[in-house]
Amino acid sequence: MAEPITGAKGAAIDDLPDMWDGFLRKVRHGLGITAFGANVMNLPPDYETVAHNESHSGQQELYVGLRGSGWVLLDGGERLALDPDHMVAVGPPTSRTLASGPEGLRVLIIGAQPGSYQPPDWLEGEGEE
Repeated sequence: MAEPITGAKGAAIDDLPDMWDGFLRKVRHGLGITAFGANVMNLPPDYETVAHNESHSGQQELYVGLRGSGWVLLDGGERLALDPDHMVAVGPPTSRTLASGPEGLRVLIIGAQPGSYQPPDWLEGEGEE
């Protein structure tokens, strides 16, 4: 495991440690993040990942489109847009599949278990829970 970050660290996405010939870039490991999980996936054109849920980990996941376009496909057929203008949050028990469009999709995935986030004082009274 990488040393936990105590200051600040930056990196180019393509310089982060990878798996599967660059399909996955390990953001958490590469930057020393220990508070939440983070990875970047590089989906080739017209590709679908295997459906999964996070019931075993209890993690909520946030998907942020960085480049290209695609969808998060949910059980029941719902398709939520994923591109540089759209993001998708998915709860632990919900099955999801990532699907890329014809130009492929680079997506940042952030995951953590609910309950650990503490909103800053300046958000109090703004509807933040």
